[in-house]
Amino acid sequence: MPAYEIFAHCHDCGGEHPILMRIHLDDGPDAKQSIAELSRDRAVPPQLAAVRGHKALCLKTGKHFKLENDADVFLVPSSSLRRDSFI
Repeated sequence: MPAYEIFAHCHDCGGEHPILMRIHLDDGPDAKQSIAELSRDRAVPPQLAAVRGHKALCLKTGKHFKLENDADVFLVPSSSLRRDSFI
């Protein structure tokens, strides 16, 4: 089952920040996609619905913000992230 990292768009700095959460979906996207795009033609999977209301941290301002808008929350296939870039 493919794994996806979750990122959120930050309205304070305009960047995207990792939420440090991973979910597994059988029929998730092949490339980066927002929850809103993914759920356009179908119901939001329960794993993704549970993300709403979680808080994210802006790495530039240090402020927390809630994940409320599905268009601002992105799934990124774990296989597309280079692990050695985090060292």
